Amino acid sequence: VSCAGRTMRYCSTRGAVRGRGFEDVLFSGFAEDGGMFMPEELPSVPPATLRLWSALSYPQLVEEVCALFIPPEVIPREELNALLSRALRGFSVPEAVRMVRLQDGLAVLELWHGATLAFKDLAMSCTAQLIGHFLKRQKRHVTILVGKRQAWSAFQFVCTWSSICL
Repeated sequence: VSCAGRTMRYCSTRGAVRGRGFEDVLFSGFAEDGGMFMPEELPSVPPATLRLWSALSYPQLVEEVCALFIPPEVIPREELNALLSRALRGFSVPEAVRMVRLQDGLAVLELWHGATLAFKDLAMSCTAQLIGHFLKRQKRHVTILVGKRQAWSAFQFVCTWSSICL
């Protein structure tokens, strides 16, 4: 897996903002030009790696993919894996998602086993863990205002951290 040996940097989809690090974009939301952040360069994943990944559990696959976009100098790999493991632990099925095999080779991936019974729980649980990691490291505190009941459910578990209040 390679990204030309460089640290992952992020840019705006509108092009006016470049060179941002992961922590910066995590706390920024949208870029100053109104665009969304995306990697400046996508990592190359060889076919042999993809074949290996096909045998991984969902949590293991999340660890591998996130490691492509969150450099070890930002969050060391063992810490990142622990954060992601904590994020996915609160789902109603052990691997956070469940693949249900139907007839004729069809399968359905169930993405509704989180707090709000919606697929967004997969991303929000990881995002909350990552935000909490940086806040704890910086000894910072934030208050998150949540306007919708569903969003409240997704962030409820974060209240156990002293650095985040809802």
